[in-house]
Amino acid sequence: MELIGKTVLVTGGSRGIGRAIALRLAEDGAEVIVNYLRNERAAEETCAQIRARGGKAETVAADVGDQNDVRRMFARIREHHTHLDVVVHNAAIGRFQPFLRVRPSQWDMSFKTNAHALLLLTREALGLLPEPGGRIVALSSLGSHRYVPFYGAVGVSKAALENAVRYLAVELAPRGIAVNAVSGGMIDSDTMRGFPQYEILRDTIVQRTPAMRLGTPEELADVVQFLCTERARWIFGQTLIADGGFSLV
Repeated sequence: MELIGKTVLVTGGSRGIGRAIALRLAEDGAEVIVNYLRNERAAEETCAQIRARGGKAETVAADVGDQNDVRRMFARIREHHTHLDVVVHNAAIGRFQPFLRVRPSQWDMSFKTNAHALLLLTREALGLLPEPGGRIVALSSLGSHRYVPFYGAVGVSKAALENAVRYLAVELAPRGIAVNAVSGGMIDSDTMRGFPQYEILRDTIVQRTPAMRLGTPEELADVVQFLCTERARWIFGQTLIADGGFSLV
């Protein structure tokens, strides 16, 4: 229970990896603010699961790629909370298609939500995050530095996200705020099942993964939880890879 008394914001926390992270941090004692874009019902289901386990949770709607929306979200957070100890940027968006078919609007959408949002969230969180002790964790993926079929727009935006983590980490480290990222291999989730030729891609990845299986949202959530705690106090600007060994071979 390392996060008792802490308040955390999880963007894209209504389902999948985001829901697993929200549940894991709540399990560790944190009060969780679950951000969502449109699916209020799913966000409320996440909160209901947290409350059923004895935790505290609330929802807040916002498009994290929109500056005005982010400002409104943080205005609401300040109405109910005097501090925000952790920001987890998990929200992501992008079409699964060949890179050459990516339209300008899709390109811009991926960068706004997946990369630029981290900067928007960080700016608004300053003043709420403790100095020292604040934590910012972003979710990346292996597509940030290697080719993944149909993943171009998302992969390139995740590469930008990882670079943003490094720049923010250097600028915020003197204030005792740690900024890091977690990069997962292929995670068994609803999002991944929406991949074109999902079964073929899944089987190929499993065969190449030393652990011989896909990862789970809960396993990724455990890594995020570690970075949110005092045990990770000497880690700044890193992208921790949790992929069952896939990137080693």
